[in-house]
Amino acid sequence: MKDFLFQMPRTIEMGYGKSRHIASFVKNLGLKNALLVVDHQLKKLGLLDDIFNSLNDGAVAFHVFDDITREPTITDVDQAIKDLKVGTVFDGVIGIGGGSAIDVAKLLAVSGGFDGSVKEYVGTNIVKQRGVPMMILPTTSGTGAEATPNAIVHNVEAECKQGVVSPYLIPDVVILDPDLTLTLPPKVTAETGLDAFTHAIECFICNKATPMSDLVSLESMRLMTTYLRQAVNNGQDREARYYTALGSLYGGIAIANSGTGGVHALAYPLGGKYHITHGLSNAILLAEVMKFNAPAVPEKFVRVAKVMGLKTAGRSQEEIVSSTVTAIKDFVRDVGITLNNFEATDLVLSDLAQSAMTVQRLLQNNPRTITREDAENIYRTSLRS
Repeated sequence: MKDFLFQMPRTIEMGYGKSRHIASFVKNLGLKNALLVVDHQLKKLGLLDDIFNSLNDGAVAFHVFDDITREPTITDVDQAIKDLKVGTVFDGVIGIGGGSAIDVAKLLAVSGGFDGSVKEYVGTNIVKQRGVPMMILPTTSGTGAEATPNAIVHNVEAECKQGVVSPYLIPDVVILDPDLTLTLPPKVTAETGLDAFTHAIECFICNKATPMSDLVSLESMRLMTTYLRQAVNNGQDREARYYTALGSLYGGIAIANSGTGGVHALAYPLGGKYHITHGLSNAILLAEVMKFNAPAVPEKFVRVAKVMGLKTAGRSQEEIVSSTVTAIKDFVRDVGITLNNFEATDLVLSDLAQSAMTVQRLLQNNPRTITREDAENIYRTSLRS
């Protein structure tokens, strides 16, 4: 038995076409002048026009900010905070996009309470007060950022991605509209989907897992292993898009209540140093970290096997655990995850391992202690295979 707190967004609206009614949700939130933080490419392609039209038709005042890089740096966020003056000019923030847009939206929403650079708020529970109301509309099925207390920024000096973590970063309202994911290309669908699966399995096996986070973690894994291959193979499969979006949300809720571990700790240096996308970084490390962790929590891998649809009857625990790790490798392969033209020299591996050791917030949550030598071995096997 253990004491635990369960937290998630206050309101979640899910369904096809929900984003086209955003004006009514904004009015329910009481916003008079909203800042929309959006992915530039989505705006350029006209994929957000229905949302803009809904706000205009509903006479909702808004300003669009789309100057967001793929990996927002601390400097980028600091400049946006300085220019936009959220809290003084705007009474709410609406984030629309993938992880980058959502993370920037979250930081802008609480920026009225910042004193100095966002760099001063990297870490856990350093943000001490709620910001303006926040609404999030994710356009990928992977980051789960719409439900987490995290916002990730790229620290260029440290060559690593870092997290600002606070319950005040959990959005007030989430609009989960699978329509917004139908145009995602297969590669992005695969990488973000594996990101969601990684969230779920890490949250399930981690040291901070709780009975309730286990529920959403297991269901997230079931949904992603059932539907992600379909979504990658046919992006217009509405059932697959619906359930991968739901699986991603569940993964985000799991993060809010238990947190990730070794995969993410080792993934952050790959993104920070070599600009490999977060989903791809997680995916290529996932199987080896799970193989490393399995001896510490074999009973949990048996439960993972069941939700992945693997045969468990008449098999020993050791056989089930081994088949689960193999199934994870197959899952990554089936959705086409590859890392091309990466030169994993001994020097690169050593440097990555050293950087990973600085991500203690996540390493301490891993069910098995990862030493620098362990990290280097995991990188070697994952990046040279």
